[in-house]
Amino acid sequence: MGTTGLNEGHEKTGTGATWQSDGLRDSDVISTATLTNFTERGLLNGVLPISLTNYSQDAGGSDRNNPIAGNCCVRKNTGGTKSFFVDAGVVSLDGMFYTVGSASSLDIDTAGLYNSRFNPLGVAGLPSAVNEEAWVLVIVDPESGAGTNNISLVCGQKVNTGTGAFPQMPSAHLVKQSVVLAAIRVTNGPVVSMVEDKRVFIRGGPYPVTKMINASGAGTDPINNLVTTPSLGAGTLPESGLGLFYARDPAGSSPPVVASSGTSHGAGQTHLFFQSDQAVGASSGGAYQITPIHRQSKEVYAYAGPGTISLKFSPLPIEVPSLLSVAGYTLTTAVWSDSTRATSVSLAEGLHFTISGKTVTMSDLATNLVNPYTNPPAPIAPPGFVEFYYTHAGY
Repeated sequence: MGTTGLNEGHEKTGTGATWQSDGLRDSDVISTATLTNFTERGLLNGVLPISLTNYSQDAGGSDRNNPIAGNCCVRKNTGGTKSFFVDAGVVSLDGMFYTVGSASSLDIDTAGLYNSRFNPLGVAGLPSAVNEEAWVLVIVDPESGAGTNNISLVCGQKVNTGTGAFPQMPSAHLVKQSVVLAAIRVTNGPVVSMVEDKRVFIRGGPYPVTKMINASGAGTDPINNLVTTPSLGAGTLPESGLGLFYARDPAGSSPPVVASSGTSHGAGQTHLFFQSDQAVGASSGGAYQITPIHRQSKEVYAYAGPGTISLKFSPLPIEVPSLLSVAGYTLTTAVWSDSTRATSVSLAEGLHFTISGKTVTMSDLATNLVNPYTNPPAPIAPPGFVEFYYTHAGY
């Protein structure tokens, strides 16, 4: 979090919540709930750090980095000794999304909150004698009873702290994948003594990817020769079917193979690639450029003579020049048609028009275009129309 100290990996104390002193700070004792939550996050189970009503709050809202409010946070109800709140939020569990929490408080001794799969004793397992304490976990549980909004409680073994024992975290919920939102320390009463934040967040985006470069700083692929260099070394994994997802500058050795005078799409930027080691015939899979995504557009404009025309997007450049294409030209074709669009003639980039970014500069087609049409039909003459067909990446 942006306002925490060096010894605080998640929890920010000293914010007015005197009932909260533990959590996921690096200086705290790590509990089993913390460790299992980190494991669950590796399975993409966790809290989505988004607002339910206003996504812009995630960029700078007051509760985005608030450890005691919002996004499925469990907090003590200071107006009641045995009640607590679960703030509204969204959790990903087993590939599904669940809404949890509400504006209503929950009582720690509500029988319907204790799933019998994890709590054979139900509320009878709560502290009921002097000096007794127990840890109760607040988990996301789609099996929970009606009205709890996917929230269940898991009660640990109660102990008599007067004997020097300390209550242990429960583990009954580990029979299935789950997300722990908080650990509540319950004393005799029952009383919600402390609420410790145990949330782990998974990002809905953006997802940063490291760009691959070689020693000279040029764009490179992580594996250049999969025929002689095994992808992960000897092992039991199917090496012939592995792949890597990464990002780099498209300008590099491969792909694409570009003549010295050509231009890679997205050169000078960072784009996504997939490295495949699946052999195709006698060749290895190689690397494949994923972005920029190629899109097709067709635009028609009235032609009144020399001048400029603004396209909606920037046409992509030709990557591999040949005898019939020149470096710097784009993936664009154009035609000039008469006012009825019944007859048309193809236009050549560089001769009849040029493109820079989104701007097309038209020449005088009436004088520099050899019109193949003579009577009949009638030759094309201004104004008429020009039609552009081009490939772009959406920018």
